[in-house]
Amino acid sequence: MTIPLIGTPVPATGLDPLEPSFQNDPYPYYNWLLRNDPVHQGAEGTWYVTRYADVRLAMSDKRFGCASVRDFWEVMIGPGPLKDIMAYTLFFEDDPNHARLRSLVAPVFAPKRMRALGPDIDRTVDDLLAPQAVRGEMDLVSDFAAPVALVFVCDLLGIPPEGYQGVRTWSLDIAPTLDLVPNEEEIRKGNIAMGAFADYLRELIEIRKAQPRDDLISIMLAEVETSTRAGERPVSINEIISTIISVVFAGHDTVTNQITNTILALLRHPEQLELLRRDRGLIPGAVEEGLRYDSAVQSNSRRLGEDVELGGKLLKKGDFVVALMGAANRDPLQFDDPDRFDITRTNVQPMSFGAGMRFCLGAVLARIELRSALDRLVNLENMRLACAEEDLSYQRSSMFRSLVDLPITFDPVRDYPR
Repeated sequence: MTIPLIGTPVPATGLDPLEPSFQNDPYPYYNWLLRNDPVHQGAEGTWYVTRYADVRLAMSDKRFGCASVRDFWEVMIGPGPLKDIMAYTLFFEDDPNHARLRSLVAPVFAPKRMRALGPDIDRTVDDLLAPQAVRGEMDLVSDFAAPVALVFVCDLLGIPPEGYQGVRTWSLDIAPTLDLVPNEEEIRKGNIAMGAFADYLRELIEIRKAQPRDDLISIMLAEVETSTRAGERPVSINEIISTIISVVFAGHDTVTNQITNTILALLRHPEQLELLRRDRGLIPGAVEEGLRYDSAVQSNSRRLGEDVELGGKLLKKGDFVVALMGAANRDPLQFDDPDRFDITRTNVQPMSFGAGMRFCLGAVLARIELRSALDRLVNLENMRLACAEEDLSYQRSSMFRSLVDLPITFDPVRDYPR
């Protein structure tokens, strides 16, 4: 039963993340819930968990399952390519199958291998920023952040440059269908995009079987062959395709959104931006504070496999639980003055990459990309927002915090990179 919430940001009927005011700014809602109702039963009976410790539990405890979320999603999405492919995604798997599929890609994301990509990432960031720097203006989302993230996830996978635009278009059309809130038109477009993306990947997989390279697709195929020889359960082509697409979403959309969210936070806190310009040693800290303060990934859904008591409330088997990572990152029990943006914070451990067995494999790579992008962008003199604050808008989503665009201006740089 929901508690009376009259006079708070949260309606008496319970939290609904699709409310426009929540989409625009969820943090007043998080602030109230953390201090008054940290385990909250929202609209339609869904439980919303906000405290850092409780979110970490929900993200890592096996009682909070993902496979049963898939069952609900499949009914909602209906038949078609989306169901045929994404039924196998890592996002909807529990162990042991989650561990089995994760092992296919884990070797690629070894920290040493990711750190070795640092110089390549710096060069790519410079190449993509150079034409924008000369102009003195850009939409940070479409002109810079999205291309940066796209190039590296495609390069990691082994997708050639001529495939980049297709990947970008398909992923934009598929993304709304994975958010548990799609409408009929989004499902229709998602099925078309998934069919085209899967066909493209099938052709590329056949090419890599004949001509393996040092990329994720080739390494996955080698892992599949090794496991098959060892007598393990065979990996289907749809499992390979769904795993590739999962990597695209984890490595493309989230990095795009985190770059823009962090830059917006700096623009709204010019004293922090100036501090960062004066002391570049604060770049790693600014990345972590950006992840904490306004995370690209705001929540993750689970379904209980058994009754659980949490925050003094009994959550029943079969209940949906939404772990609000964006709220956990503002928990006053975990962070001092949590609603303050402060790039000098120490020992910041945001919940943005998850926890436990589902901790994001690409966290090391994402941090390297974020540091490189931030290091270059703060060089732009007189960087400022090129629209009114009230004109900023976010994509409709219950999971992600994603700006539609972020127009900025700055002093043109004629000789970039210096």
